[in-house]
Amino acid sequence: MRQSMLTDEQAQFLREEKEALAEIRLALADLDAPREALTALQDAILQLDELFLVVVVGEFNASKSALVNALLGEKVLAEGATPTTSRVTLVKWGEQVAEQVVDENFAIYTYPLPLLKELNIVDTPGTNAVIRHHERLTDEFVPRSDLVLFTTSADHPLTESERQFLERILAWGKKIVFALNKADIIEGD
Repeated sequence: MRQSMLTDEQAQFLREEKEALAEIRLALADLDAPREALTALQDAILQLDELFLVVVVGEFNASKSALVNALLGEKVLAEGATPTTSRVTLVKWGEQVAEQVVDENFAIYTYPLPLLKELNIVDTPGTNAVIRHHERLTDEFVPRSDLVLFTTSADHPLTESERQFLERILAWGKKIVFALNKADIIEGD
């Protein structure tokens, strides 16, 4: 049996919400409601089935990929002292390790970790990347996220470009968790 991140009560609540939305959709269809309303309700029902989406953001070289690997407990993504994430990367569950390069700016990694049956993780290029297309792709994932994991580096914490990007995240009303990487390289006073 697959272990779930939801408690039994939460899973029951989710089932009841989906059933209620489906009943409302049927009632509205019987009343010849506008197609847009029916589509919106169907989208809401489908969204309840989507996995939890965590988007990892921060400047390049803030060790975002290393943080993703630490969270997963395995080295799934390449990491290094120079920027290693050149595209937005969706990490999700799969029966085997695989990489699908969708295009030069987007890739999908599948990995057989049980945690990934419950959530998807998006690793992004640096928010201060020279290639503005990366920022645009990051902007497409952040609004859809359930949680933004904002990574900053102890050797250059909260730069001006990070503050500007944080303002955009806050404008989207997203939950943010901060991660301070490289704290071990800073000497104590």
